[in-house]
Amino acid sequence: MRNTMLRAMRQGLLEVKIARLKEKVANARVIDESKLSADTVQLLSKVTVENMNAKMKMQFQIVGESEADFSKGLLSASTPIGKALMGHGKGEVVEAKVPSGIMKFKILDISL
Repeated sequence: MRNTMLRAMRQGLLEVKIARLKEKVANARVIDESKLSADTVQLLSKVTVENMNAKMKMQFQIVGESEADFSKGLLSASTPIGKALMGHGKGEVVEAKVPSGIMKFKILDISL
């Protein structure tokens, strides 16, 4: 009886994982890199910014949520900082509302 319950629970967990993966695949989009521009920050942009609060330069690439790894310089477009940068150009100052308050970033460079 106990093994049957454990199997049923495992099966349920696997079905939830499968449903999440199916949702990710259904929402995935192929990006035509030939249509990307370095004029504004967008998905796949490599961005150099100055954190105006800490007076330090930072560099990262804007990626989708599943590819994000801040320790490798991969910033999700869905984070507060990613959202603040999206659509803005070189020289602009943007504000990101983060748990610790408001952070200001000046966009120094954008490349692909």
